[in-house]
Amino acid sequence: MGQTLREFIKETSCSQRKDQNIQSLDLELMACSLFDIDRSKLFSSYILLDQKRKAQFLSMIQRRNSGEPLAYILGEKDFWNVELEINDQVLVPRPETETLIEDILLSFNHCRLSVLDLGTGSGAISLALKKEREEWNIFSSDFSEKALGIAKTNSLKNDLHIFLACSNWLNAFRPNSFDLIISNPPYIKDDDLRLESDGLSHEPRSALISGPLGIEDLYTISDNAKDFLKKRGWLYLEHAPQQAEELKFSLTDLGYINITQLIDLNGDPRAIKALSV
Repeated sequence: MGQTLREFIKETSCSQRKDQNIQSLDLELMACSLFDIDRSKLFSSYILLDQKRKAQFLSMIQRRNSGEPLAYILGEKDFWNVELEINDQVLVPRPETETLIEDILLSFNHCRLSVLDLGTGSGAISLALKKEREEWNIFSSDFSEKALGIAKTNSLKNDLHIFLACSNWLNAFRPNSFDLIISNPPYIKDDDLRLESDGLSHEPRSALISGPLGIEDLYTISDNAKDFLKKRGWLYLEHAPQQAEELKFSLTDLGYINITQLIDLNGDPRAIKALSV
């Protein structure tokens, strides 16, 4: 008799070294994906692991132990209220980015707004907002056509309409067009050691690295966004915690007011919002 899925997961979990990336939850989620079953049924069902499935499972484990993000292996990732297809052409959406979503939804009710999501990647921010605020006109831009392809797939998958544009930041848009401009841009220095850490080493460099300082794209967006925001429009930016004060000073110098730092679930300053006047 062959090995059961439950036995294989238990055996593999116990044999993992401390320096390996895989966790018991990773194993369970990979098994659910491989067998197309809910996690609730994973251990309540008697599932025999044949050689073909075992080889596929071992390949997934090898990829995870190499540091590849679980989302790339599964091909999907949940974010806020949407299910997203994910591959290595886009950044894996993080829970920290939901800090932006939460504040925007609390700050702006159901009035019709025109919103621009710069560097949309998988479309995570745009689609999460569109699902909550169907009446908003949401424009999603990225310089990567491959990323926009993923965003379009996710738009169709979730039956949500957003406007997609290939653009290098703001150059595809008209001035004075948006009530909100939102971005989770690259904000890592090009020599940051974290780029070789679990997950980041497999993600697209263009979505991570801003330049030698790490804050260059944040400066570019802040400087130019004022021309594209309507009067009393808001700018929302995600950033690294250590960039919070520097970015706040920069926004003040540019003439933004009501500058507020947004704190993530870890207690870190993860994003900032500012009013253009």
